[in-house]
Amino acid sequence: MKRSKDTFKLNYQYRIVPNKYQVYQLNEWLYKLCRIHNLMLEERFNWWECNRTPVNACPIFVTHLSKLKDQPTYYSQKRATHWSRESNKDLYKGVHSQVIQEAIKRVEDTFNRFIKGDLNGKRSGKPRFKSVRRYRTLSIPQLKADCLSFAVNPQRRKNGGTRRDIAYINLPKVSQVKLIYHRPIPEGFTIKAALLSRCADGWYITLTLEDKSVPSLKPPELEATEENSIGLDVGLEKFWTASDGEIEPIQQHYRKSEAKLAKLANRKDGKPHKSASRRKLAKKISKHHQKLQRKRKQFHYESATKLVNRDEQVFFVEEIKPGNLSRKNKPKQDKDGKYLPNGQSAKSGLNKSINDAGWGQFLSILNYKAAKAGKLVVKVKPHNTSQVCSCCDRLVQKDLSIRVHECLCGLIWDRERNAAVNIKRVGLGIFPTIKRPKRSRRAATKEAHTIPLTGIVWEDVTFV
Repeated sequence: MKRSKDTFKLNYQYRIVPNKYQVYQLNEWLYKLCRIHNLMLEERFNWWECNRTPVNACPIFVTHLSKLKDQPTYYSQKRATHWSRESNKDLYKGVHSQVIQEAIKRVEDTFNRFIKGDLNGKRSGKPRFKSVRRYRTLSIPQLKADCLSFAVNPQRRKNGGTRRDIAYINLPKVSQVKLIYHRPIPEGFTIKAALLSRCADGWYITLTLEDKSVPSLKPPELEATEENSIGLDVGLEKFWTASDGEIEPIQQHYRKSEAKLAKLANRKDGKPHKSASRRKLAKKISKHHQKLQRKRKQFHYESATKLVNRDEQVFFVEEIKPGNLSRKNKPKQDKDGKYLPNGQSAKSGLNKSINDAGWGQFLSILNYKAAKAGKLVVKVKPHNTSQVCSCCDRLVQKDLSIRVHECLCGLIWDRERNAAVNIKRVGLGIFPTIKRPKRSRRAATKEAHTIPLTGIVWEDVTFV
């Protein structure tokens, strides 16, 4: 179905309360969709292994050329009349046809990102076969306009007042399911699609709402100045530090619950395999992780709202990739192949704190909240922003253990605030361009930390 470009879409998530028969039916759908996902992925892997070798460059161990087959596509696997409909009739029985097509579409997208890459040419990892526990979502691409209905709640409050009406949503081949209608759908929006997810504490549905009368949201055209902009530096001691000195304390949600989670994990490991007590403890651990995830997300929304409510119109933030920052160190080996210490044991705690902070989620939420408020978030490269003095542009080299910026000009600031001011200067285009100094052949053989900083002339920066 073609959609007009001048539309506005929203995603609202609600909790649903299916009965026992509906829970059994949805779990059966997930099981069948997981099997279909693995079968479709297996067919693509078989084609990839048999047909990716060029005809003019075959391996010497191959004595004959196999018969070339057409590449499996979304449309060929959607029809699935050549093998799966005949041998796997039970997988397609009782499941809505469009739900199956959406599952095959997911296989198509993941495999294309593995082979071709996305719009920027970045390829994803090799798709994996899913287990029943890891396959937890199903998509319904079309819903009727009147799928949402309400009924009067016969129960009364303690003071005799009426309760909120009971909401039901009509899902294809599932019938009406009770829905916790905690916030109303905006006026003028229609329900177009739904995404059902099985979480640790029950089932949730994400409704895609569309309004064709509202144009698509475009980023505001603002000109950043010294008065209407602010720089932000994210960290682990303070969640973020603004260029004017305001800070947001960090909330270490996982660190505070790490001991409790370890205790529950030890209790679970002591239970017999596939026992009821082990399953109960595993469910308890998953619920606790879900609670931590929600607390972290709520903190990110509150912090982003606090920033958006300020008078500034432009926010300069760091262009960082938390996935790269929390990546494991490369292993080191000697001549005999023995592994040497690579510093990973010391970096594991840093990686845990980076993942616990959730910088990527916070920056995406800040971008969303700023766009709704008509403000702008600009990402800048943070290279040397923590090493250069924001007052005199002098390079003051320091490692991560030094948290205070002290310069010869007399400026003594917190390291994060100095970096936040420099991030703002980078966004405004007044940050000095620093190049590496030219070294002699004798100095090039020495280590980098043995090179003195005095007497080196940088571009527009001279050390005395």
